[in-house]
Amino acid sequence: MNEKSFLARISSKALYKFGFLGLVPNFGLIFGAVLIVQGFIRKDNKMKIIGFAGILFTPIFWYIFLNSDFQKNNLIQFTNIQLNEIVKDLEFYRSKKGQYPDSLAQLKSQNKFFNDQELFSNEFDFKKSKPPGFYYKKINNDYVLKSFGPDLILNTKDDISPELHKNE
Repeated sequence: MNEKSFLARISSKALYKFGFLGLVPNFGLIFGAVLIVQGFIRKDNKMKIIGFAGILFTPIFWYIFLNSDFQKNNLIQFTNIQLNEIVKDLEFYRSKKGQYPDSLAQLKSQNKFFNDQELFSNEFDFKKSKPPGFYYKKINNDYVLKSFGPDLILNTKDDISPELHKNE
């Protein structure tokens, strides 16, 4: 009984079409690897190149996407929403305790879903164990709360502060 595997029954020409799946981020890694392996089995350099291109497409796609203005604008919007939620938590804390907390960590006791981590971080700096938190400083009976912004440097023009609206 000489049964061929599923991939062995597919012609090389049909497998080349799997190369288009390499243009789908993340799936391209899988299909690219399959094509490279099949390229070695079939001694087909064209298939190896198509597989390698599929694998290479995913990191290039994510690098371009994560550094795009679209992604930056989304992070700014989400950061603003997060800061506005923290302001609500700060005001609730003050209404209960009569003063603002000394640090944002004190808010975790009243809100188990509280998150004070920056959305902006250097995702390629693996030395840091966790992303930085928002900048918070209690000043007498007031506070300063802001995000470092896209440049990750405090007190620059791209810092993000809460923007509360009347309906919030």
